[in-house]
Amino acid sequence: MFSKSTPLIYLVDDDDDDRYLVQTILDNHYSACAVRVFASGADLLTHLTHQLDGRLPDLIILDLYMPMFNGFELLSRIKQNSDYEGIPVAIMSDSDEGESRDRCYRLGTNAYLTKTLNMAKMTAEICQLERYWSQGGLGLSGGKSTGLSKLFNFKNLPLN
Repeated sequence: MFSKSTPLIYLVDDDDDDRYLVQTILDNHYSACAVRVFASGADLLTHLTHQLDGRLPDLIILDLYMPMFNGFELLSRIKQNSDYEGIPVAIMSDSDEGESRDRCYRLGTNAYLTKTLNMAKMTAEICQLERYWSQGGLGLSGGKSTGLSKLFNFKNLPLN
């Protein structure tokens, strides 16, 4: 279990390379955060249902195209459940098609990231999360009005 004062991020992606890249970025740039990694939507749902970390995450980064439970299905389940609907969800996809993006926003995603295996480009995509939350002032933890920049330590992140 993680301390309640440690920001907790759930990363859900069925692709080993994508999981490794995003986890590396999070570990290298946001060491104040704890990252729990899941290879499937079923694992995520089990973890959420039983609150195996003793609490809910502050952010879920969710791959859109996975077997069994895809990102659309998971996003819908999360946002329709009163226990989880307040958890910010960022969708990650290698597809930048408008229809998928629009559908995710209709289902309640808070952000849409375009996946790439390029470290610098993926870091920039994750940086967009900070910009989104700091400009919008959306809270992440228990209804507190804290921006994502307070959740993460962005001082080492290039802002290009």
